[in-house]
Amino acid sequence: MPQIDHTASPGQLVTSNTYDWLQQQEGPLHENKQYEVHHSVFKPLDKYAYLSNDPTYAQERERKRQSIRQKFEYVVSECLDAFKTYHVELRRIKAGSSGSYFVYGRDPQSGPLGVFKPKDEEPYGPLSPKWTKWMHRTFFPCFFGRSCLIPNLGYICESAASLLDERLGLGMVPPTDTVVLESHRFYDQMQTWLFLCGVEPRLQKKLGSFQLFLNDYMGAEEFLAKYPLPGMYRDHPSLNQQINQHLKHENQNSSAGPQDKFEWTEVNLMKFRLELEKLIILDYIMRNTDRGLDNWMVKVVPIHRKAGTTWNFHLAAIDNGLTFPWKHPDEWRSYPYGWLYLPVHMLAQPFSESTRRHFLPLLTSEQWWSESYKEFTALFSRDSDFKIRMWRKQWAVLKGQAFNVVETLRDIRQGPLELVRRTRCLVLDEKMQVPIAMPILNTAINERIPIQAGSPMNLYSSPAGINEVAHQREDDDQDHSTAPFTSKTVIIEHLEIVTNTPVLTWC
Repeated sequence: MPQIDHTASPGQLVTSNTYDWLQQQEGPLHENKQYEVHHSVFKPLDKYAYLSNDPTYAQERERKRQSIRQKFEYVVSECLDAFKTYHVELRRIKAGSSGSYFVYGRDPQSGPLGVFKPKDEEPYGPLSPKWTKWMHRTFFPCFFGRSCLIPNLGYICESAASLLDERLGLGMVPPTDTVVLESHRFYDQMQTWLFLCGVEPRLQKKLGSFQLFLNDYMGAEEFLAKYPLPGMYRDHPSLNQQINQHLKHENQNSSAGPQDKFEWTEVNLMKFRLELEKLIILDYIMRNTDRGLDNWMVKVVPIHRKAGTTWNFHLAAIDNGLTFPWKHPDEWRSYPYGWLYLPVHMLAQPFSESTRRHFLPLLTSEQWWSESYKEFTALFSRDSDFKIRMWRKQWAVLKGQAFNVVETLRDIRQGPLELVRRTRCLVLDEKMQVPIAMPILNTAINERIPIQAGSPMNLYSSPAGINEVAHQREDDDQDHSTAPFTSKTVIIEHLEIVTNTPVLTWC
């Protein structure tokens, strides 16, 4: 079917209801109405029950969701108004491997409100403005791209990471969704010729992902350089000495007392690890192929009390475009997770009880998986190149990763290191037609029998009319036996082990 322009309204949130053509697509929209799992590999535990039947839990979850949605729509509308009314342009971000832009509100001096990543300027997209990717694509085409990822789907994966974060109740991924924006600053192949001819850059309208900007956060690489974890720099004394001198100089210039200075204590390490466990499981489920110290952030919040100052941690996962692969990496690179290079004492411990209580009720609930499938299918089907066959493969990888998470959390002795060592697998959804039981017994029980006068002394006497009712029931039984059974489509899950392994395991 030829594609038409679906971006008639810049700034509009692109949802599954935005495109009329989605209602005519075959497959995903009518098949995800019923997603009933008849046999699941995710066996629930009585100790960790899902609170789906609790009305208070459902209302609170919906209230938070609506609050986040309203805030997101307000920021998008403000950025759109800033461009149309005050002509505030986007600003390209120099860092990174893709074309990404800071989006500002009415007052650019107050800082950006969001980060916009166009679909066609992704790292492996056709209009990536970064020279490194152009050289990679031009001179090394054999090694260009990531074969396990669907091309030009990063903007959807950014939104899907936010949806997964929301479904898991983590609050680590900034609210993200697909949006259409206009700007003169978007990368244009004709940009050089327009500049030489003295022509102003043309106005372009692009579809991409919009992520709310995070304030008061620090990049993990910068944070860990400023406050290195115990054992992190023991093999680099010169670097450790430079960091200590920097911290000493900073403490001398600061007016805060020594009790207000952050330092690693046993309590702080425990709090940090609890947040890190959530990031680890989030990355593992969506199989992030690009998680390093440069794309997750840390926020330390001091809590001042009479007894002293305590600290709370908040981690944020950004740059989630290279996620949700359709197969496990099985060629050259394995794309290891960046947090694996943290000190061993942070990863060698078992998962905490609070982490198990948080994830196990969700990942072992058939209702949670059914709702998630519908929402993820609606999200991924927004893309004009959406193919249900590839989406099913992505879903199988995601469920396979979640299965490993569940099996790891079941064992109180296992932690992050045991999780990444587990055998890679897929959880495939197979459809099966099962008959629906006919309510024959209920019909017979509820049927009224006419009461007629009869002799109670005569064992062989029967009330008048009973024989007629009996004959009528025999006819009904014959009709039910010859009538076709009503059937429904259910999902049967089964595991499939992945045996192919990449050549390089360290990159």
